[in-house]
Amino acid sequence: MNARLIKAWEDLKSSYYFIPGLMAFGACILAYVTSTLDERMEITIAQELGLFQTNSADSARVILSTIAGSMMSVAAVTFSITMVAVTSAAGQYGPRLIGNFMRDRGNQVTLGTFTSTFIYCLLILRVARAGGGDGSDIVDFVPNISLLTAMGLTLFSVAVMIYFIHHIPETLNVGNITGQVGRRLRRDLEDLYPSDLGEAKKDDPDLSTFTDDTACSVGAKAEGYIQAVNDSAIMALAKDNNCVVFIDYRPGDFVTQGDVLLRVWRDEDIDDDLANKFRAGFAMGQERTAHQNVLFLADELVEILARALSPGVNDPFTAINCINWFHSAIKAVMRGTPPSPYRFDKDGQFRVMARPISFERFVSVICDQSRIYIAGDRNATIKMLTVLTELTAETDAPSYRAVLQAQLGKLRETSLHIAQDASTRLDLNTRFDMASRMISDRDYFLKERYSDRWVGGRA
Repeated sequence: MNARLIKAWEDLKSSYYFIPGLMAFGACILAYVTSTLDERMEITIAQELGLFQTNSADSARVILSTIAGSMMSVAAVTFSITMVAVTSAAGQYGPRLIGNFMRDRGNQVTLGTFTSTFIYCLLILRVARAGGGDGSDIVDFVPNISLLTAMGLTLFSVAVMIYFIHHIPETLNVGNITGQVGRRLRRDLEDLYPSDLGEAKKDDPDLSTFTDDTACSVGAKAEGYIQAVNDSAIMALAKDNNCVVFIDYRPGDFVTQGDVLLRVWRDEDIDDDLANKFRAGFAMGQERTAHQNVLFLADELVEILARALSPGVNDPFTAINCINWFHSAIKAVMRGTPPSPYRFDKDGQFRVMARPISFERFVSVICDQSRIYIAGDRNATIKMLTVLTELTAETDAPSYRAVLQAQLGKLRETSLHIAQDASTRLDLNTRFDMASRMISDRDYFLKERYSDRWVGGRA
């Protein structure tokens, strides 16, 4: 599948109109089914419904008209409330979070319920008819099954409206917002690119023959952010054409026209048709998206943290919440197996090199971008110090420890430089010294970790 089609499908699933559109289509089918049942079972249904039976077509039309008008009014109010919530969240937490609200399934189902009920009643109004009363051939037709279904949809819509009134404040809760972003970040890290691209081997291939002067470069014909990469299609092209491909850009990177998207090594030059097929593996747009891009989700958490620690907001506890999700994301990377950049086809032939996001790069995106904001607040500094200390002390990988210890050193330098009073600097110095000892002394770390002091107590 073309990468643009993958991007279009992802955009469609996350759009505000996809689920309401499906529900509206379902309402059309439901109207056809119930009206057909009414036409074929009119007398039997009229006898069975009892109190729920309606004898007058005019009464049925009045009920259906009332429901349809009410549903459109409620749908308009629902849409207005959603827009107010989106505007408020964008101003308070950052414009990059607008997509999260538009993708919210609760909001989409609510709008879809009201609009589909309106469409259903409108279609049933068409078949409910009164007799001529003047000897004409037109006779009364009361769609009792359809009317009863409309009443059921109305009751369901009332329940959905109550849910929506409860749901909107929940979506604006900053704890829920950070939790939603943090959980998605952790899930996406488990499928870190390019772990699902071909196969990996323990032995790295010999790269000495793949030099720039022997490569065929495939440049971009447009500019913008890479929003999706169809890695499976690139692997299939590399195998079918017996070539080796180096992918030079990841989703989330910005490319300008003419930048080399990938390099191809082949016994013969590639033609324009094959180059266009490789280009089709990349989809570009005007903005970064969370699809295939864990760094975008990390940036969202950093943006929430930065706004929380801004002088106008001054909310260190929201920042601490973001730091907790930083902790979860970094630990997920540490517990996983780093994917190899060298990918092989099913026959064991080296086909694609696609560099994954390294641990150092991921930690840098989180820590380096947020440090200046965290270091200005004592509570946030201590929380970040606690997280980095635990992560460093709990890992046995020398490369991970080196990266985390470097971040601890930068945090110490920045926080002590920003701290204005002597007591805060003394307190932070003491805690950083304790952190250094905990990292080097496992027994001391466990003693402090399970104590009621700052690195252990969670109350």
